[in-house]
Amino acid sequence: MTRYIYARTSTVDQNVQQQADLLSSNYPDAVVKMEKASATNMDRPVLSELLSTIVRYDSLVIYDLSRLNRNTTDFLTLIKQFEEDGINLIVHNMGGSPVDTGTPVGKMILTVLVAAEQMNVELMKEKQAIGIATAQKNGKYKGKQQSAKTVTKCKAALIDIENGLSKEKAAKANGIGIATLYRFIKGVSST
Repeated sequence: MTRYIYARTSTVDQNVQQQADLLSSNYPDAVVKMEKASATNMDRPVLSELLSTIVRYDSLVIYDLSRLNRNTTDFLTLIKQFEEDGINLIVHNMGGSPVDTGTPVGKMILTVLVAAEQMNVELMKEKQAIGIATAQKNGKYKGKQQSAKTVTKCKAALIDIENGLSKEKAAKANGIGIATLYRFIKGVSST
């Protein structure tokens, strides 16, 4: 029965070590795994490795729900998998108290709170969509602007296209997605 801590931050400027230290002080026997990656999808190398390591009767400790996932469907699928595999999830901070899915009350509380968090994300997206629609209506919204680095890569891709490469190969050669290149070309041609 091993206990694992999964500490995660979304960006490189956030301090994942502080989170790991706090959890380690509360769960001193745990093996600590740290990662700096977005929680919007499950494509996280450290988490993937941890999920392939953890076995029946082990526990996974996270600081709060957002450290594991921000999508209710993925989160509930993961919780179901943990339950089927006999893996316990401990959420250290659920409104100031830990929640342990090894108990029936802990499972129920976690399911309700995950659904509430997903509702908040969806409400935020609705508000964002309303704001974008209003800005577009007033001619003030231009969408996400490409970074200077991306613009430089797109310009290099255009040179490669002029020299005979296909758009797909030029995008790949310059380390950008084909959709990014198409958006850049569309932006250049509309100005």
